[in-house]
Amino acid sequence: MSAVSHSNGQIVSIVSIEGPHEIIMPGQAPAATWLGRLWAAILLWQQKREGRRSLRELTADQLKDIGLSQSDAAREVGKSFFWD
Repeated sequence: MSAVSHSNGQIVSIVSIEGPHEIIMPGQAPAATWLGRLWAAILLWQQKREGRRSLRELTADQLKDIGLSQSDAAREVGKSFFWD
C-alpha cells in the first residue's frame, strides 16, 4: 500500500545534502526564455508543495520506512515552497 494515493507527475528530490542547486526534470532541456524559466519555477514550486503535503500526512512508521525521523519531516514540511 502506498502512502501517497496518486501522483500527477514525475517524482523529484526536494532534499539536497549538497545545498541549493538547479533541478532539471529528466528528459527536458533547461528553459531558454524567461517565460519558460518562470513556468519551470512554478512547476517546481507546485511539486515541492505537493511533496511536502504528502510528507506531512505520513505516520511515524511510514517515515521510518523511508529513513526519516519526525523531526526531519517537520523541518522539511516547515520550509517555504517558494524559497527552499
